[in-house]
Amino acid sequence: MTLTYTLLPVLILFFAGCFKTPNLQNHPQKQIGSSNVPVSQNFNIKKPFFIDGGIFSISEDGNIYFVASEDKSVVRKARLDTPEEFSEFIDLKEWLKSDTFQNFEIDDLWSDHQGRLVVAESTSGKILRISKDARKLENLADSYDGYRFTKIKGLAGNQMDQIFIGTPNAATIYGFDPTDGKLEVLNEELVRPNDFSMNTKGDRLLVSESKPNRVVVVEMNGTDSGFYSWELIRFPRSQDEPLSLDLLDDQSNLLAVLIGNGQSLLLFDLEDGRIKARLSLPVRCYRVRHDQGWFYLQTDEGIIRVINTSG
Repeated sequence: MTLTYTLLPVLILFFAGCFKTPNLQNHPQKQIGSSNVPVSQNFNIKKPFFIDGGIFSISEDGNIYFVASEDKSVVRKARLDTPEEFSEFIDLKEWLKSDTFQNFEIDDLWSDHQGRLVVAESTSGKILRISKDARKLENLADSYDGYRFTKIKGLAGNQMDQIFIGTPNAATIYGFDPTDGKLEVLNEELVRPNDFSMNTKGDRLLVSESKPNRVVVVEMNGTDSGFYSWELIRFPRSQDEPLSLDLLDDQSNLLAVLIGNGQSLLLFDLEDGRIKARLSLPVRCYRVRHDQGWFYLQTDEGIIRVINTSG
């Protein structure tokens, strides 16, 4: 069975002005226009793909971890090539004890290079790391300077085992090193993150932010303090909030940004400093992740995927 999403040609005026986007290699400011960018795209789903789940993460070995729709304390696991064959990975209710009457709720999760799953749980404020076989759970952090973490938006890491945590309520990005237990604030100015994406080398963290609507880059080991940040893209219109983002791969140097009402996906060519494509999505989406030529998208109904036809 083959399903085809045909996206109608619609004139969508995303921006009254231009994008400002510097090259990631050396970042002088550039002006990026939004004209002459194709709007209509065809997404072909060669094999139907649907997972009844919410927030998700894709591992390097082809697994997808996702929060159960009916219970946000449960993480399930499936192979990307057989999504219908899922299993329960962990139920936090079996590991944690709540000191309130609130239910546990997973805000974000990320799979590291060793296949371990890092989970941000908002009721307890805990950042948890779960072993690949789900037999070991570690509490990595739950507060900063005596204040418990609340809402987490943005969770990522690198192959040096550093973990990065975004808290929009505190307008702060934290860096955590499990080897020495050090937790530090990375941003000098206020940043209200929605999502993170880390480059393969692990020295650049891309952050989508609201109010102002922009994409910020946090550089690791760039100064004596070990990090600094700069603005990559700014969205002039208030309704063009960047909800989620993902670097496709280091070779293509493309960045996908989900904006606005979640039905528009922009592809930025970071090397040439231009918008390569503007894609209209079939339904409202909240998270985008790219893997092996597919965009995986979190929707109101569950997780779907559409093939990248941008070339």
